[in-house]
Amino acid sequence: MNYDDRARTTLQRGELQRNDMLAMQALAPLSSSYLPWSTSAMRPSGVVAVLNEMFVNRRSFVVELGSGVSTFYIGRLLRQRGGHIWTVEHDERWADLLARELASEGLDDVVTVVHAPLVPVQSVWPDEEAAWYEQSALKEMTAGQPIDLLVVDGPPAYQAGYEHSRYPAGPFFASTFADDYAIVLDDIDRRGEQDIMERWESELDVTFERRLANGRIGIGRPGAAFTV
Repeated sequence: MNYDDRARTTLQRGELQRNDMLAMQALAPLSSSYLPWSTSAMRPSGVVAVLNEMFVNRRSFVVELGSGVSTFYIGRLLRQRGGHIWTVEHDERWADLLARELASEGLDDVVTVVHAPLVPVQSVWPDEEAAWYEQSALKEMTAGQPIDLLVVDGPPAYQAGYEHSRYPAGPFFASTFADDYAIVLDDIDRRGEQDIMERWESELDVTFERRLANGRIGIGRPGAAFTV
């Protein structure tokens, strides 16, 4: 990495941190209880971007891959505005914990936690392993309800050889999308997620808005939409 690249990265990191601080203020009205943020959680500015997408573009039926802090914020907004989120988690203990906490907050009527273990799948990238959610747990999950927002923050894709493990989400859910929908992909600072965005743009005919300094997420849509 040369000097210009290091300087650009430092500026992006500083802007990202400032955006996260502003995001925590924006999330305050929906922060009714303590939530355990971690390095694997979606960044606060990413969560705000998801909620903005839901609000301004009227997203009501959400599938989320990878459960956590974002699940609570999405559920709280849906409780106010109507709709439902199906959140898919591969870790059974984490899924059980989330289900209990969501129920204790009265969110179990708008949030369905789906445990789907990871199983090996064939990767479309040569010489690479891949693991994705057991599909039998997902096929009847939404009971035919068209999905207008897909949030992809799982499965884990940080290990070498598994960089493109999140790719199957696009083709699997393509037939379930509403006419007007959006896809949010987390961790787009990584090469694997960048490759996935490029492939989804071609295969799904969507255009991704890349927000490296605002949550490190990409938001893909098939047509024009309000952006905030």
